[in-house]
Amino acid sequence: MHDPDVVILLFASGKLVCTGAVNEKMVYDAVEKLMAELIQKGLLIR
Repeated sequence: MHDPDVVILLFASGKLVCTGAVNEKMVYDAVEKLMAELIQKGLLIR
């Protein structure tokens, strides 16, 4: 991801690893953005 500048590894188990974040807010923002993209592409059902 480029904004925030982090790397997220998403595993089949549903667990993820987020690296490159400077603070907790960057992690939260990155996960929210990832969830929005997955929902938009129909890969995540809430």
